[in-house]
Amino acid sequence: VLSATLHSDAASWFFMSVLRGLQMHGQHEGCLAALVHLAFMIYEALRPRYPDLKTVMQQVPQISGDALDQFDTKLLNPSSHKMGDKRRKDLFKKLLSGCIGKPLGQKFKKEVHIKNLPSLFKKPKPQPTTPIEETTEDNILTPLFDPRAQDM
Repeated sequence: VLSATLHSDAASWFFMSVLRGLQMHGQHEGCLAALVHLAFMIYEALRPRYPDLKTVMQQVPQISGDALDQFDTKLLNPSSHKMGDKRRKDLFKKLLSGCIGKPLGQKFKKEVHIKNLPSLFKKPKPQPTTPIEETTEDNILTPLFDPRAQDM
């Protein structure tokens, strides 16, 4: 690779294979760290000699063209913008966020938005209690307990 014996198609295939690995196994933290590091090292080492890698990066879902251009200028001109290795890796990981795989249970998950719903059970309003004597149902029970009433 150092003597530029690698063909540009082979370099882009090599980089795409790592990105496919990220898409497939990115949900596991151990794989994610190793694959992002590998993809970053490949992009950092091969991007100055193989401009096709930028077209591969542009095909990553949810990637911003402006963010990719800024990252490329910072990568290709290291003297103009000094940036730490950790910060560059974090920027690279943010660029690849659309490519990183999710667990199968989270892939097709729909977000549920619940608005203010009415309560399921409404408490009945307490009815005012009225004396038995004032009921209008022909006063059936009142004569039973009336001391004036005789044997029934």
